[in-house]
Amino acid sequence: MYASSNTFIDISLGRIASQDSADKRLSNFRLDGCFDGFHYAHANAIRQALFLIENEPRPRIFAGIHADKEILKNKGPPLFDQTERYALIRGCRWIDEVVEDVPYVTRFDVTRGKNIDFVVHGDDIVLDAEGNDCYAAYKAAGKYLECKRTEGISTTSLIQRLLLPETTSTEEPEQGKLRELLDLFVAAVPYPYAVLDYGNLLCGNGVEDIRTKRPAGKTIKYIGGSWDCFGAGHVELLRRAKEIEENGVLIVGLWTDQDIQVQTGARPLLTLLERALAITQCKYTDGIILSVPMALPEPVAHAIGIELVVNSTSSDAAEKPLKNVSVAVPQLQDIPGLRKKLMSQRKLYEERQMRKGMKF
Repeated sequence: MYASSNTFIDISLGRIASQDSADKRLSNFRLDGCFDGFHYAHANAIRQALFLIENEPRPRIFAGIHADKEILKNKGPPLFDQTERYALIRGCRWIDEVVEDVPYVTRFDVTRGKNIDFVVHGDDIVLDAEGNDCYAAYKAAGKYLECKRTEGISTTSLIQRLLLPETTSTEEPEQGKLRELLDLFVAAVPYPYAVLDYGNLLCGNGVEDIRTKRPAGKTIKYIGGSWDCFGAGHVELLRRAKEIEENGVLIVGLWTDQDIQVQTGARPLLTLLERALAITQCKYTDGIILSVPMALPEPVAHAIGIELVVNSTSSDAAEKPLKNVSVAVPQLQDIPGLRKKLMSQRKLYEERQMRKGMKF
């Protein structure tokens, strides 16, 4: 099936193979969706879209995002409102442009003038409220490509975790697969990205990773947190931290699930690796440290080469105290706030869940 004079769609591979890559403009791909709860499966669909064309530069990615009214009509009430979702997607390092309030059924006229070559979606069919294929027009025109759906998480599963936390497994889902996915996310970052484990750092392993991956002359900055219920406020906080000392590299520490539970009285909505994936896809970050204590010990920070800590909670009296800079923390989503939203319209959310096969 031919898409243009220079490309053909290889259905068996689910990608486009180039016949003539010389003197060609960058391809423009469009991904439409709710992006509700913006979790790692959404981010992975965007990442996969980068590699659907062989032997060509990275395509430009446009994200078309449905407004709340469209989601309510076709699926039920969204977990994240449209303002939250617009800001979240703009924070994704693989998105070039966000198109707000696109219709649920994908139409050509919405992005007219942007030279969209293909629309990309996961390999699960999407139907509107009347049962029609939302991508029928693009499929008929030979301008539709599929990426593989990422298993293990969905907006439905996040809502279920919030509605019925007592019935949700406490075990981290498919840890090996999430670590493999984290490797893929890191490989798609267009510059060296450090992923370290705090336990290994204490043993002296990985200490040089951040130092050697830092561009010359750039300050290593650090900010720690739970990063649970990752939302627009977290993206804005990371942006503010990134902008401190323009030449800085921002390393993000992630607290353990256990520490978060001790602090909040409840286990986090997202597991450690799910939160790591959220941080890695965010364009304001340059590396992560997994399982850090809530106050990063200054000797460890010095060993890594960290020179500046954002919003430090440390009370250590170090011989060489780190530079501490405070930034205002925007409103952050959390479990009580999301659960309150669900409970205010519980019947509507339960109906949405039951349409997805969930039981109560």
